[in-house]
Amino acid sequence: MKRFAVLAALVLLVVPASVGAADEILIPNVVAFAWGTNDAFWGTEIRLINPTNSPKTFRVVEWIGSPRARPFSKVVGSGETLVVGGWELYTDWIWSGGGLYPTGQAEYGAAVCEAEDGLIVVSRTLTSTVREPGGADGPRTCSGNSGGFVYDPDMFPFNTCDWGVGPMLYADRSFFEAGRPQHLLMLNPRRNHYRTNLVIVNGDAEDASVSIEVLAAAGQSATMTLRVPGKTYHQLNDIYALPAFEPLEQASESIRFFGQRGVVTCSTRCFAIAYAISNENNTVSIVEPR
Repeated sequence: MKRFAVLAALVLLVVPASVGAADEILIPNVVAFAWGTNDAFWGTEIRLINPTNSPKTFRVVEWIGSPRARPFSKVVGSGETLVVGGWELYTDWIWSGGGLYPTGQAEYGAAVCEAEDGLIVVSRTLTSTVREPGGADGPRTCSGNSGGFVYDPDMFPFNTCDWGVGPMLYADRSFFEAGRPQHLLMLNPRRNHYRTNLVIVNGDAEDASVSIEVLAAAGQSATMTLRVPGKTYHQLNDIYALPAFEPLEQASESIRFFGQRGVVTCSTRCFAIAYAISNENNTVSIVEPR
C-alpha cells in the first residue's frame, strides 16, 4: 500500500455534477512538497468521483503557476472514485522504497480543468506541522489537532499527521470577469493567533491591475493596488503585516473591528481566495470569493 503525505488541516473544493463538459473548472491551489511559515508542510489531494452509468473524462487544460506541471487527464469508470495526489500533477517527484520523495523545489499553482457532465471533482488543500528536532536525519515531530507524535522518517518520509477539519466549498465557477468585485468575507486580522494569505490568479494573458480593499466592521478601511502579470499565480503572505493593512490589524484589538472582509477587483479575469492559518497548529480556514 502506497503511503503518502496526508496533511492535517483539510479544505474541500467540490465541483457539482451539473457542470457541463465545456465549462471551465478552476482548482485555485494545487500544491506539492511546499514548506511554509511555522514548519507548515502543504499538499493537495484531488478526488474524481463518477456516480453515473458511463465513463467520464477529466483533464487539466491549462496550468497557471509552476513551470514543472505536466499534461494530465484521467478517464473515470462508472461508479469509480479516483484519488490523485497533487504531486502527480508535477514532474519533480519519485516513488522509492515505499516512500514519496521530492526531487526538486516546491510546486504550486492553479489548474484550469474540464470535466464531463456528471463527474464530481473534489480538491483538498492540506497542511500539517512537521518539525525535525534531530536534524534532517533525526526523528520528526508531527503536530496535529490531537497533539504531537514522533515517526520514523525512514519509514514515512512524508507521513500523515492526524486529520483536521475544514469547510466544504462548492467551486461551481471559474474566473471572475474583469471588473467584477470578489467579496472575501470573515477575514481574520488577529496576527497573534492567525496569519492570512491572499492568492490572486490572473486568468488572462495581459497584466492585471488589482485593487484590494479591506473593511472593518466599524467602518474603517484600507486599500492597496498591485500589478499581477498575465497568467500568473500570485500570493501575498500575511497580509495584515503589509503596511497598507497593518493599521487594521492593530485596530482589531477592539472587538468592533474584528469582523473584517475584503473586496478584490481585477482589470482582467481573475480569481481571489484567502487562507487564514493558525499559528498554533497550522490548521486552515479558507475564504472563497462571493
